[in-house]
Amino acid sequence: MNAIREFPRTSLLQAESLFQDKHLGIGIQLQFRTLRVLITHAMPLTHPLVPGQFVFGVMAKVNPSSGAALCAVNLSQEQIFVLRIQDLEPLPEPGSREHALCQRLWQHANPGLEESLGVMRCEVLGAFEAGSLPGDPPTFSSTMHVQDVAHRMHVYRADRAVMETLVNSTVNPQGRINFGLVRAGEDKSYLADPHNAYISMLDIRGKRTAMFGKTRLGKSNVVKLIVQGMLEVTARDPHVGQIIFDVNGEYANTNPQDGDSAIATAYKERCMPYFLKDMDGNPNARLLRFNFYERTHDAFEVLQQLLPPELNNVDSLRNLYTCSLPKLERHEHEHEAQLQRRLRKVMLFWAILHTAGFESDTLKIKAWLQSLGLTMPFNPCFSQNLRKAAYLAQTKLPAPSAPFNFTTMAYEMRVVAQFAQQYPNDPSLSSNGYFIFDEDEQILCKFLCAGMGEGPDLLRSCMEFHNPSATDFTTDIIEGLNAAKTVVINLGSANEQIIRYFAKSICLSIFREQERKFVSNQLNGRYVQIYFEEAHMIFPPNAGTVIDVYSRFAKEGAKFNIGIVYSTQSPTTVNRDLLSQTENFFIGHLSSETEADYLSSVQSAFKGREDTIMRNRTPGWMQMLTYSHRYVVPIQAYRYEGRQQFVLPPQV
Repeated sequence: MNAIREFPRTSLLQAESLFQDKHLGIGIQLQFRTLRVLITHAMPLTHPLVPGQFVFGVMAKVNPSSGAALCAVNLSQEQIFVLRIQDLEPLPEPGSREHALCQRLWQHANPGLEESLGVMRCEVLGAFEAGSLPGDPPTFSSTMHVQDVAHRMHVYRADRAVMETLVNSTVNPQGRINFGLVRAGEDKSYLADPHNAYISMLDIRGKRTAMFGKTRLGKSNVVKLIVQGMLEVTARDPHVGQIIFDVNGEYANTNPQDGDSAIATAYKERCMPYFLKDMDGNPNARLLRFNFYERTHDAFEVLQQLLPPELNNVDSLRNLYTCSLPKLERHEHEHEAQLQRRLRKVMLFWAILHTAGFESDTLKIKAWLQSLGLTMPFNPCFSQNLRKAAYLAQTKLPAPSAPFNFTTMAYEMRVVAQFAQQYPNDPSLSSNGYFIFDEDEQILCKFLCAGMGEGPDLLRSCMEFHNPSATDFTTDIIEGLNAAKTVVINLGSANEQIIRYFAKSICLSIFREQERKFVSNQLNGRYVQIYFEEAHMIFPPNAGTVIDVYSRFAKEGAKFNIGIVYSTQSPTTVNRDLLSQTENFFIGHLSSETEADYLSSVQSAFKGREDTIMRNRTPGWMQMLTYSHRYVVPIQAYRYEGRQQFVLPPQV
């Protein structure tokens, strides 16, 4: 019967939540993690049962074999048990003790036990208990305590009010976004009474979030929703900088599947898109370019990463990578002659770039050198005896006037380098008893003078990453993140080697910047959120005790206000250090039992969900577990369409 009366203020339930039409059955066997329920609802059911569906249980205060047990006042409303349907089982065998119990529980049913759907097996996820004071939020406990017989447990279908408790009550009320609809199975019964599922962006910010699942089943869509959600909840208080390593060009370029509005387009005032290739017609596009003429201190490291592996095996390049070039800056109390001597090594490198065909901005270089206090910025300052001997040997002509621009400087460096290679014992090449070039400079000279296939032409494949007007894009990115911008790094046209290089180098800079802020007490509640698409292309495989920037993200990222979101097809391709520290999971379809078992081995909340994960092939259907959730919630994520679509619930 339907009993409607005023409930105690500590009740977790509304009167209609316990109406007779929602009553499904009575427990017949209770364990700490499993409840078997005799379905006593007359057939057919008004709402279908779906494996994975949430239902709830309450304990009766009186003998359940009496019809009075179903009266609302005879049910304990201070505690509700969270149950998830696992499967249906046939009725117990006649003559068994359980069958006798079922007959006794069905004595008030009509037409009889033989019409029952059977026994429903449920997983016990825990219980919610009312707060100690009216208005206090309910508290959740995963511990199931047993103090009475199973058939005092009455199981009900969850209506909207109860679903709100089961799905959203543990979610942090701050920074919430409406993320999708609760969806227990692949059928469309969830649309008959749709229920919103929220996530809190505070659970994402500064924490680790994983997306796993086969391609084209919604991982990137979920990432876009999270990026969009972070932009929306920080619109009035921009304190989270985001950077996306976009390996497929989905976030920087418009495309029909996103309603012709990518993240960088929909939020162009707050985004900084970077590209490897020129994007005609995009005034906001920035290029990932190096100015190798100015970036000398790590030029060989960068070149080694950008060149194809087969070229890096050439002996002349391997020797070149052993050289160390100075960073062109003037030390305190340094004499101009000392700076000029260090500049000579850099000039040899410049001559290599010039010979290879790298474009230079000579006016910019001249102004830069003059700002360091050099009065003769393009003069290597070789002795007159050396210049005379070198030009006479190489050109059969007398030495011209001292170099006065970039072209004449590069020409003189080649002439002297060739002379040093051919006549190493010439006395003009010695100064105070020492050879004029050190070991690194001799390697540079040899490389500069080498023929085709061994010299400067080996560097030509890096010309696409060079621009004489380029600034330090890493510095610009850090400044953008500090200003709470969303930086999109479009690596869609790059191979895995290039992707790994840009991702690792930029991530190292981000880590150092956040570490610097932490040490100097300047974090001030500001965060950086990093997104890795196709993480298997970026993260190294499980590397044991090897510590790299990604391992440090896992272990120290929270301390430095660094959060990461990574997506890939297989959990086993992700560094285990990172996976074990991950707080948030969005899981789509995994076809391999090995992958599903591996996931549940590092996150126990997915134990028992493996079969569902392997069977699911619906795009956007995710098994969701965030930092706030105490158990997995199945959802159908909303589709990103490039427009504001989130409704922020009231803050409580």
